[in-house]
Amino acid sequence: MYMHQREYIKANDCYLRLAIGNAPWPIGVTMVGIHERSARENINASKVAHVLNDETQRKWIQSIKRLITFAQTKYPPDDLAKKVG
Repeated sequence: MYMHQREYIKANDCYLRLAIGNAPWPIGVTMVGIHERSARENINASKVAHVLNDETQRKWIQSIKRLITFAQTKYPPDDLAKKVG
């Protein structure tokens, strides 16, 4: 919907919400202290379900970003403030 209106910043915001949601550490950072702890990677690792962990979903989400980038190049917005990057 935003791409039809050439609102590429809002379209990019929707893409980011889809890709990473509102997770504080979407890439799985578990190191919050300065001291090493054995098996820190395994803490709550089984409870993490992320949309980018599935290869098919990751490819579809990447294609959405590519479409946004292509549309912005092919159909630039009238107002440059609506352009990503």
